[in-house]
Amino acid sequence: MENLLMVQNLFFYYGDNEALRDVTLPIRKNKITALIGPSGCGKTTLLRCFNRMHDLYPNNRYSGEILMDGQNILDKKVDLIRLRSSMGMVFQKPTPFPMSVFDNIAYGLKLKGVRNMNVLKERVEKALRDSALWDEVKDRLNHNAGGLSGGQQQRLVIARTLAVEPQVILFDESTSALDPLSTQKIEDLMVELKKEVTIVAVTHNMQQAARISDFTALMYIGGLVEYDETEAIFTRPKHAMTEQYVSGRFG
Repeated sequence: MENLLMVQNLFFYYGDNEALRDVTLPIRKNKITALIGPSGCGKTTLLRCFNRMHDLYPNNRYSGEILMDGQNILDKKVDLIRLRSSMGMVFQKPTPFPMSVFDNIAYGLKLKGVRNMNVLKERVEKALRDSALWDEVKDRLNHNAGGLSGGQQQRLVIARTLAVEPQVILFDESTSALDPLSTQKIEDLMVELKKEVTIVAVTHNMQQAARISDFTALMYIGGLVEYDETEAIFTRPKHAMTEQYVSGRFG
């Protein structure tokens, strides 16, 4: 099974505070890896290392490696614009831009230099189809995206991410603000999308992790407790803490 990313001996610091401690795990290509654990355990901190989002803020530093195609993406020479276009991110709350549905999807494409309107239309339609949103918005492409429902807005954000053809999509609690029906649509979409992209998802929802992920990593106080195939994590964990957490007796 091929690894798209390999995290090796990763430490991360906010100033003098150690937020991640010696994390090592693979991210399998075209699979969904769930990051679980109690609040403050380092899940989101790890997720944001993959697209170097921490670099947007001062006094942070990394130690260790995250390898992608043999290159350490934590290297200071890495082109962050190119890295982030290959690592799409979907946040807890939908973040549509204050512009039309079409312009939301086309935004990243234009940043990458796509100007031909026919190409833009094709790529926008494909992204909306791939995010299972096309049929709901095809007659509203010129309407402001703020008029969409919360679930539709989140799928719009996914479409915006897909339009620039990332290798990885990072989901940070991306269904926690949605109703159950919208959550199911996003989960179904994630399972479908792994045919094309690799997914890493932070979730507090144990049932969600069990439903959609292929691999699961349990984190605690900045460290990795256990990583394995999801079925093994939930049915035959190796560590007592894992068994306590997935059964709801801890965390």
